[in-house]
Amino acid sequence: MCLGAEVTPKHCAAVHKVEAPASEPERAGAAAVTDDVASERTCWRPGVVGDPEVCSPHFARAEVSSPHLGAVGAWVLRQRSSPVRRRLLHNQPTMSTPRSFLTYACASYVLSISALLWLGCSGDSDSNAPSVSSPDAGETDGSSNGSRDGSTTPVDAAGWTVDASVVVADGGWRPPISTVDTDSDSLPNAAEDRDQDGVVDPGETDPSKSDTDGDGILDSDEVFVAACSLTHDRPFRIHDLPGADSEVLVDADVSVHGMPRLPDNRAPGGIFYDPSLQVAAILIGKRPAQGVTTPAAQRDYEQRNVLTKLGSIESQRTRSFETVEGFKAEQAGIRLRLGVQTDAASLINAVATGLVGDVPLSGTLPAATTKSVAAVVNVLTIYRSASRVVVLVAAVVGETPSDAQLLRLEEFTDGTNVARHGAFTRHLCDEFAASGSLSADILWVVDDSGSMGDDQEAVRAAADAMGDVLTSAQVDYRLAVTRTISNVGYPTNTRGTLEGNGFTRNLNTFKDDVVVGVTRGGWEPGLETGLLALDRLLPKTAVGADDPYKLREDAAVIVIHLSDERDQTVECTACPVDCQDADFYEGFCSEPAGQAVLDEFIANYRSHGAVTFALVGDLPNGCQQSVGDDEFEPGQGYVEVANATGGQFGSLCGDMRQNLEDIGRGAIGVASTFTLSHVPASATLKVAIGPPGEPHVIPRSRENGFDFDAVSNKIIFYGDSKPQDGWEIAVGYRQWDWAGNPDTPSGACDDCDEYTSCAPELDVALCQAICGDAICTPGSVCVPDTGRCGDPSELENPSSNGCTQTCDVGLVCDPTQDTCVVPCESAGCDAGEICNTATHLCQIPNF
Repeated sequence: MCLGAEVTPKHCAAVHKVEAPASEPERAGAAAVTDDVASERTCWRPGVVGDPEVCSPHFARAEVSSPHLGAVGAWVLRQRSSPVRRRLLHNQPTMSTPRSFLTYACASYVLSISALLWLGCSGDSDSNAPSVSSPDAGETDGSSNGSRDGSTTPVDAAGWTVDASVVVADGGWRPPISTVDTDSDSLPNAAEDRDQDGVVDPGETDPSKSDTDGDGILDSDEVFVAACSLTHDRPFRIHDLPGADSEVLVDADVSVHGMPRLPDNRAPGGIFYDPSLQVAAILIGKRPAQGVTTPAAQRDYEQRNVLTKLGSIESQRTRSFETVEGFKAEQAGIRLRLGVQTDAASLINAVATGLVGDVPLSGTLPAATTKSVAAVVNVLTIYRSASRVVVLVAAVVGETPSDAQLLRLEEFTDGTNVARHGAFTRHLCDEFAASGSLSADILWVVDDSGSMGDDQEAVRAAADAMGDVLTSAQVDYRLAVTRTISNVGYPTNTRGTLEGNGFTRNLNTFKDDVVVGVTRGGWEPGLETGLLALDRLLPKTAVGADDPYKLREDAAVIVIHLSDERDQTVECTACPVDCQDADFYEGFCSEPAGQAVLDEFIANYRSHGAVTFALVGDLPNGCQQSVGDDEFEPGQGYVEVANATGGQFGSLCGDMRQNLEDIGRGAIGVASTFTLSHVPASATLKVAIGPPGEPHVIPRSRENGFDFDAVSNKIIFYGDSKPQDGWEIAVGYRQWDWAGNPDTPSGACDDCDEYTSCAPELDVALCQAICGDAICTPGSVCVPDTGRCGDPSELENPSSNGCTQTCDVGLVCDPTQDTCVVPCESAGCDAGEICNTATHLCQIPNF
């Protein structure tokens, strides 16, 4: 018997399928041509994927002539789980070169010799070795199929033993029926003919054919190829913005773009517009506001100085995380009530002007058609260093934006689609098998102080929004409530106990439990109460068990804090007064002792495996409800713990229904088991699901499709697109990378200087400067401020521009400080900066 499909019992030499680079076909073997996926051709250009700047065929078709290498190669290419096969067929970065292929092929050849000798390669002389052929007519003991004719062991119609035991009476060998693979496509017959009726029914593949539909793709690879073949990449564009030291990756439908310019022709960033969805965005690189050291503080500055000039903020949510490059970042979702009817493009033009200090900009967007006084604005803030932040604002107008519009806002601002100038992308793919359901135990910690009655009622009224989201993702969720027991004189030994009958799946029961009532006290230790409750809910029950007063072993643990005050313990340490008088401080308290307490709370919630969400007053200065007279303290303590554990903040002053929808989606992300191996650029995600051989590419949709949670790095399924047990899931995507990145294998791109172009899928290092939409010619440089190629002399020495002194030998003048400094070649630069060899100063391109 020979390894590989369509190999006759007496012939090991067979035509099989191997891909090899077209430029050097001789490295892969001989000459005849067959292939099991279409030959792929990749064109790469900074700016727009697919533009014909750099085009090269990935693979040509080739046949290996050696019978031994042929059989082994065919076997390798048919192994469903083989990462080597994946890399050969789909050009994964760790096996992208002809040399890598040749090395593996040679190793396979050597390793195959002993295997082939054992398996046999000449007709009916297998000596009871394993075989994928059916018994020959009239065969006796010791025949090539390894069976014992006349044995009483039950067999199926094909002659295979039905019993799970694989050893028959004479020592012969026979695999269990669950492993039989007649067509050698790495799918057992039982997985192809799922109802075992011998008929190829709709949704099944033919166990006698390795390629049932004849499209050149093995049945076992249909789902994988649909999402992960380079030829099936989701269309996208990359825009280089040197003035902001950034690149932005967007969906190909974001077809309008440009670089707005200041009156002196400097280009501080880029502007974008999706005409089909009428979603607009602006990215600006700038220096942080004075005293700002965090993304949240910079967002608050822009919120107060830009957004509030355009309208009133009705609600907001925030999540904090790190970008793939290691920079601190925050995403905020803000609902804005505008002063006048405005379209999305005009709104972003106004935001862009505000971000650059109200200086007029040219090259902004033309006005769009749809206007409204309601807008949803997402803000991404990336804090790179004390001299550089990147702010990306995306907007859509309308009272009820569509699911597709809101997802486009997410892709602009979830932090995965922005990288530094000079980055490139690599193609990756992850595979999963669908099994089981998602489970979540959700604990609400409710402030029961005297001012919280209306907020408890608001949660009751909006609870269906959370339930609808969780149900659409088919999450097995339970809800429970505990109260803070705010009355100082109340017995505290009951703090952390569950209301009612503990965890419930009945949403109406939860609605009753969450209205815990109010007391006359003002002591709100919400973080402590949550931990006490988690301790009471241990030990967890075994998988499959269900105790309303215990957490489940297989369920995600989520804690939601609802309060109109800062956490009491944090207040007592972070505010510089006695705890009873701390309400005097409506703003943010910053005593150093408060941070130590926060760190302890964060560590404790993490040790419980819990992710927290905060429905509290806005940081840093609290908020005022738009309807009613309630003014809330900042939710200090709750927000920081939520950010650190992977949850999010929702404003208690905002729309409660929107808050609970956001919590529901966040809970699904926490509960999801489909964690990607790398952080994707989310605008490139492509997902296929289905039973073996029956791929279904599904859209990104929170109704019937998939979604992506950037903080947990997980794929989420909604509605009819939730995979059934046993289905395959494939996720193809691009990941940002950069030359010299220590987290990826070395490659040709590492030979390029920083901020030059590279095409890793082609294994080609162009090593030319990229600048805006152009690749600079040899000898020219990218002039960052203007975002265009120019002569190196344009990077003039600042010592002739703004300095009032002459520096000693060995020093250069820094015009920003009018002082002489050590050249950056010797002094080094901070993270996020580069050494400009023309000026000898550390530089982050800015306006």
